[in-house]
Amino acid sequence: MKLFRILIPVLLVSGWIMTSCDKLDPPYATVLTQYDTTNKPYILLEEYTGHTCNNCPLATQKALRLIDYYRTKVILMTVHATSLADPNPKYPLDLRTPEGTLWAGDYSISGVPAGTINRTAIGGSIAVPSDKWGEAIETQISKPIAAMVQLSASYSSSTREISASVSGWFKKKLTAGSNICLFITEDSIEGKQSNKDTAAGPTPEIDPYYFNETFRGSMNGNYGSLFSATVEVDKLYTYTKTFPVTNTDWNTNRLYLIAAILDPSASQFGEIIAVTKARIVSTK
Repeated sequence: MKLFRILIPVLLVSGWIMTSCDKLDPPYATVLTQYDTTNKPYILLEEYTGHTCNNCPLATQKALRLIDYYRTKVILMTVHATSLADPNPKYPLDLRTPEGTLWAGDYSISGVPAGTINRTAIGGSIAVPSDKWGEAIETQISKPIAAMVQLSASYSSSTREISASVSGWFKKKLTAGSNICLFITEDSIEGKQSNKDTAAGPTPEIDPYYFNETFRGSMNGNYGSLFSATVEVDKLYTYTKTFPVTNTDWNTNRLYLIAAILDPSASQFGEIIAVTKARIVSTK
């Protein structure tokens, strides 16, 4: 997997002004040790980005440092949305999705870089500015484990279908049952990225730039589908799903699947209480 990386310090400043393309400002602090993630839940960081956002490469670098710090307990999914993800003659690659556009509207994400952390409201807002990602992750990862999920996924070249098998256990009851969300991502998508900070790479653009953890689509709807109408503690729940791959732009050798258990009663659009990721293994 190709990946453009330059190690940068983790941003610890507070304050964020929502604009069309937010700037990450110093001061910074260097992470010297990794976080002890023993008996800690997994976290989904959904990074909203766009290839004409010249501050987004630095935000992506920050996300990667957080993943390193939390020892892979943080799973990254990049969602291309807002006008800064629109293709144009200079940046023709189109990584937008109907789901991503819907989520950006539902979560009031009007500017990028921005993100969501387990789709949980932080300070009254689900949209979290990039300088608050670390703080929001720390809050979520410090919570007790509410559920656990396991996943396997494969792609058949003969039928051009993705097949997913999910197992889940709950450590607490959920009054409204639970949903399961299946998000397809792709790595190493080659394109160009606007950039204004040499800490993230060449300016005024990085070419080639390899888009990783890129959300390509959902296997089962905008907010998943029913996993269990009733939830009992420590009972095994299973779910299977197939999905036809009709988009010929996808490289099926570079696909991954994210499975997230959603508590639909936690907020208007639900909150993620467990998440995992697996490579989609190609078969004949």
